[in-house]
Amino acid sequence: MLEEKEIRKVAQKVVDMSKRSARVDTGALRRSISYTYVNKIVIFRELFYGQFGTNSLLERNAARLMPNGTEYKIIYTTFGGQTVEISPTKKGRASQISILKTLTSGTTNKIKALIARNKLKRNGKATE
Repeated sequence: MLEEKEIRKVAQKVVDMSKRSARVDTGALRRSISYTYVNKIVIFRELFYGQFGTNSLLERNAARLMPNGTEYKIIYTTFGGQTVEISPTKKGRASQISILKTLTSGTTNKIKALIARNKLKRNGKATE
């Protein structure tokens, strides 16, 4: 098993190669490619630009360079910070399945309660 220092070095090499392979005009994709090492798992992050191959080669580089036995995940996010789940199609393109909600249920309940309170106030029925 490799030490943490060696795994971080390989992960940084994956990130550097992926940044070089990113083909976008704005540079947002290059800035978004990163990694974190938490609990012996390497988590790569990248901005999801779409299903037509406009992302970098992060997946391919990680599969090729990460040592055997080293666990890693790749997380794609949208511009708003939501996580995107993707899967490959028969022709090899990445297909966006769904956008996973990043809000917790507690936050959602608080928002619903605020909306309900505002509706009651608007209708002239103040509650307190």
